[in-house]
Amino acid sequence: MSDRVDNRLASQGSPTLIVRAVGTLARLSAVRFLLVGVTSLGIDAGTLFVLHGVLRLWLPAATALAYITGLLFNFGFNRLWSFEASGAAIGRHFFRYVLLVGANLGLNVLLISALTGLGLFYLLAKVLCTSLLVVMNYFVSKKWIYT
Repeated sequence: MSDRVDNRLASQGSPTLIVRAVGTLARLSAVRFLLVGVTSLGIDAGTLFVLHGVLRLWLPAATALAYITGLLFNFGFNRLWSFEASGAAIGRHFFRYVLLVGANLGLNVLLISALTGLGLFYLLAKVLCTSLLVVMNYFVSKKWIYT
């Protein structure tokens, strides 16, 4: 590194650079989209734990309710925070989001079945499929759902 860069880093201090970097990343819709997705997964799993593990609700019902809770969080926070969409188009946005959820379900079943049919371990197939769909979902959300 040059002396000029070293001096700038020293004068700002590492915490300042980290805060700036985090602030910059948090302004990117793709990063926000990933954060919302991870949080949605946590909400889904946490809700499932409370409903089934603590309250002893029947597992299929608890799973469905937890999934819907995560889905609604995901829709709302992606709409408002990740893509900063607002206004009266919420019905159209939600309809398109539900179509994407359905497409994801179908693609998950097809791709995981195909990859395991080719000899890939099913959990690795799931990770690969999810990775592909996250990228696809980001662009579909940005260009179609929340426009």
